[in-house]
Amino acid sequence: MKKIQDEKLLKQYLMQYQIENLFDTEDLPFCLCEYERGEILSYIKDTDHLLQFVVSGAVQIYSIRSDGSRYPLCYVDTFTLLGDMEFCNENSLPFLVETATKVVCVELPLYKCRTMLLNDNTFLRYLLHSISHKLALFSQAEASFSSLEEKLLHYLKYDCPHQQFHGVETTAIHMHCSRRQLQRLLSSLTERHIIEKTGKGKYRLI
Repeated sequence: MKKIQDEKLLKQYLMQYQIENLFDTEDLPFCLCEYERGEILSYIKDTDHLLQFVVSGAVQIYSIRSDGSRYPLCYVDTFTLLGDMEFCNENSLPFLVETATKVVCVELPLYKCRTMLLNDNTFLRYLLHSISHKLALFSQAEASFSSLEEKLLHYLKYDCPHQQFHGVETTAIHMHCSRRQLQRLLSSLTERHIIEKTGKGKYRLI
C-alpha cells in the first residue's frame, strides 16, 4: 500500500463519484491510497478504523470458514464502499477483502469523525444502501442455479466466446467457488466428455 500525495487526483475522484455528497458532514479528511494486486483491504482483527471507497480496480470478497480456509463470496469491479459493516460495530465479521487487480481507494480515517458520522443522516442512508447491496451480491450468484455444474455449463454456453474459457483461477472467482472445487468439477466433466481440455487452464464445451 502507498499513499498518493496528489490533491488534484483526489479531488477528481471525489467529484467523479460524488463522494462528498454522500455526507452531510463537511471538511472530512479524505486521502488517496493505492494497493497492489493481492493485498488485503480488510483485517478481521482490526476494527472500524477506516472507510474505503474503491474508485479504481477490482476486489474479491471471501468468507473465512472455521478452519481458516477461504470461500469466494463476491467479485466487485465497480465503485463500492468497504468498512460499512464494520462501521456498524460488526467487528468480528468472518470476511476478507483482497485486491484482484491494482486498486485505488479514497479513504476516510474515522478516528476524528466517527461520532459525527453516527449523526449524519445522509451517510447513514447510504450505509444502509451499501450493506443491502452487498447482501444481494452475496446471495445472487447462488440463487439461479441448483449446482456448481449447472452454473459452469451455463457460463460456458452463454457467456464465454466460442464456448471456452482460459484461466481456472479467474473462472473460480466468477463461479464463487474455490479453485479446488472447480478443478474437481472440470475433471469430472472432462471424463464424461461434456467438456474438453484444449490447453493449460483452457476448457471448451463439446
